[in-house]
Order: sequence, then C-alpha cells, then structure tokens
Amino acid sequence: MKRRRQLLLLVGATLALGSNMARAQAAGGSVPVRGQVLSRGSGGPVPGVGAVLVHERLGRSAMSYTDAYGHFGWTTIPIRPEPYFLEIYWGQQLIYRQPVTIGFPTTLPPIHL
Repeated sequence: MKRRRQLLLLVGATLALGSNMARAQAAGGSVPVRGQVLSRGSGGPVPGVGAVLVHERLGRSAMSYTDAYGHFGWTTIPIRPEPYFLEIYWGQQLIYRQPVTIGFPTTLPPIHL
C-alpha cells in the first residue's frame, strides 16, 4: 500500500512538472542555459572564450565568457519554438556555430574545440 502511494505521488509530481513546463512555454517563459568548452586535444577546459545565443527574431544574448573550468551560461533565455544558434568566439573571431533548441532548463553537451 505504501509503495502504491509513493508511485502515485511520483506520477502526480511528474505530471505537474510537465504541465508547468507547457504553461511556461505557452506563456513564453525563460530558462537557464549552461554549457562548457573543452580542448579537443587535451580535453581540459578552455577559459576566456565568448559564447552568445542568436535568435532570428529576438537577436543576440549578452556575451558569456567561459570561466577557469570552461563553463558559460545565462540565467534567463526566452523559450522559443525556433532554434537559437550558439556561437563561440575567440576574441572577435567566430570559431563555432551550431543550432540549439531551448525548451526547458538546458545543459548543452560539452563543446570540443
């Protein structure tokens, strides 16, 4: 009986989370986005490169620079059905550009440069 109750609570919590995400998407909410840049050669972090998210209609996010561990991110990126483009810059030179979809709090896979 106790396990059944726990299972029902877990299912209810999962459904509530899903409906909250659907409402946030419908309302045009915003979510955090995080990522990490690693060296293709050594596998170590790449500090000091700039990352920006570009959206066709919304424009560009603020520049986020990688820290000593190669991490970068934003606390509030608007949820949109169309993809963003993640751009990575070394100084002013674009060195990476890929589409990313933002629909919930997102941790991007490591980027190896």
